[in-house]
Amino acid sequence: MKVYVYDNKEKDAGGICLNKLLQVLGQYNVEFEILSDDDLLGDGYADAVFTIGGDGTILWLTEFANKNAIPIVGINMGKLGFLSEFELGEVEESVRLLVNGELKRDERITLKVTIGDIVCRSLNDSYIQRIYQKEVGCMTADILVDIDGATTEKIKGDGAVICTATGSTAYSLSAGGPIIAPNVDAFAVTPIAAHALNKRPIVCSADSVCTFEIMGKAHCGLFVDGRFIAEVKKGDVIKMQKSENKTIFLRKKDFNFFNRLTEKLKENK
Repeated sequence: MKVYVYDNKEKDAGGICLNKLLQVLGQYNVEFEILSDDDLLGDGYADAVFTIGGDGTILWLTEFANKNAIPIVGINMGKLGFLSEFELGEVEESVRLLVNGELKRDERITLKVTIGDIVCRSLNDSYIQRIYQKEVGCMTADILVDIDGATTEKIKGDGAVICTATGSTAYSLSAGGPIIAPNVDAFAVTPIAAHALNKRPIVCSADSVCTFEIMGKAHCGLFVDGRFIAEVKKGDVIKMQKSENKTIFLRKKDFNFFNRLTEKLKENK
């Protein structure tokens, strides 16, 4: 068995979790390779990738894990840890369960985002948000939303976010979007600070193709899982659809989304 290990050094101060994980992997005779940020740009193969950090660390790994179909085992060293399965005190358990085949697969729909020659993937969400520019003033973003060839929304406001079921508990939820259970193959399109009371979130099939066309003068930024991807302006079209691969997590057999939801949102009060 071979695994990759990615350690967020900002979260894992002094490499405490990394050193513990490597020690346990050695005890179980598991071959391992530590990934750098440069490695994430390439291809790879392993039975799993251990991530040490918070939810942001997992989102950083999404592109690599998704395109290479490598399951993620998350060890939480962050605050919320909504996506991670194990805590620092469970490092030995995480390796033992993996080696013994006692973890279950949790497959998540992932969003493929295309603008021009740029193609990227997001596990949580992608959003278009206005960028203030002195020369044009503080203008609203005007976005035409098309789903499966039909114009469904003309959003005037701060922007729009499209999320997967996984990301429905993140930015979209804060903007008034619905919580979608991860086994529901759906996307939600949620306006951000819309300038009309009748603009509400839309839930569509994950098999739908959504396009967002910038209509107004205001320049906007395209963000994927919180990362700035490109500046977009009038006439630019962003295409969003389901990725060819799902992002795979390895969970304890007693994992339950609704228990996790209640637990984590309570902790975040």
